Amino acid sequence: MEMNLYDVYRILDIQQPTNAEEVISRYRELKERYNQIKETTKDLKTQMLYQRKLIELDDAYLYFIRHHM
Repeated sequence: MEMNLYDVYRILDIQQPTNAEEVISRYRELKERYNQIKETTKDLKTQMLYQRKLIELDDAYLYFIRHHM
């Protein structure tokens, strides 16, 4: 998937970030939340879903760092 800035905002669920710190803070918040859900659930489908969300989250973060910092 070709990433763009709108994808980053969608994945991080940010409407209009004011600065890079907000994007980074949101990334860390979601990463921690998704990891916690993935680690505490016993349902394999849910674990896989959150693993996918973590990968997508990391992709969005890397795109943002490379292109907008």
